[in-house]
Amino acid sequence: MAFKQTKGNMTVEACVLPSPGQMFKGAIRVTTVRDTKTIERVTGRGCGRPMRDADAALAMAETAARQMIGV
Repeated sequence: MAFKQTKGNMTVEACVLPSPGQMFKGAIRVTTVRDTKTIERVTGRGCGRPMRDADAALAMAETAARQMIGV
């Protein structure tokens, strides 16, 4: 995990998930805390296409995560 940042009650982190064909896809994990509930969403939308290199996929996910949190 290269990027993890909290803003208010929302935490955004970039991660890499396996993809078919021995490739890697960047993903964003968003965790929101409301009262006593924790809501976690993982999405790969906006993080680019699957790539052979995990570092390249993580870089794409980090860029998308920064845009989501507004950094």
